[in-house]
Amino acid sequence: PGISTAATHNVPGDFATIQACIDAAVSGVDECVVAPGTYHETINFLGKAITVRSSGGAAVTTIDATGIRGSAVTCASGEGPDSVLNGFTITGGTGWGCGDMSCGGGMYNRDSSPTVTNCIFTANTANAGGGMSNSAGSPTVIHCTFSGNRVTRSLFGGIGAGGGMFNHDKSVPTVSNCTFQGNLAELRGGGMYNLGSTPTVMNCTFSGNTAAQGGGMAN
Repeated sequence: PGISTAATHNVPGDFATIQACIDAAVSGVDECVVAPGTYHETINFLGKAITVRSSGGAAVTTIDATGIRGSAVTCASGEGPDSVLNGFTITGGTGWGCGDMSCGGGMYNRDSSPTVTNCIFTANTANAGGGMSNSAGSPTVIHCTFSGNRVTRSLFGGIGAGGGMFNHDKSVPTVSNCTFQGNLAELRGGGMYNLGSTPTVMNCTFSGNTAAQGGGMAN
């Protein structure tokens, strides 16, 4: 067998976009390091066990999906804990992947369990999970902020729940040291909505979230 040497790819130094770096990265080996700036794109981990991290942190590094239909970040190909997103502001996502509804404006995780750390999810929209939607997975979310995300019902009367985060379909996420602030759900769970799921939520702050039922959290 061949021997692979770990490589650190730089964005925009080696690749113009984050997705181009992910496309080229070797799963289980490489990482993408993103310089400060605003990147107008959506990204998909494509099942790869890689780290995508900013060099300067979320305050100066943004993935902005404004004007692009879909979730700003997607993990829907069996990603595990070694698929890591670290240090970004995620904004402008509108979600996808829930039939006649949109799920996961900021991040959509389906049958996946990525690790998400030090990220800010803000001003994303969807019909379920404005900031993040987790379906049938066990993602780990640490030191993240969910603020100003919004969910409304779809044209067909879809769910309108989970302004900050929506956990459904037997998801078992671990959410620790996170802040849910100023999120809005038209129906349930301004900060978080848990449907048929068993999350672990530790050392988190829920403040100023709004919904018809369960402003902070609805189970």
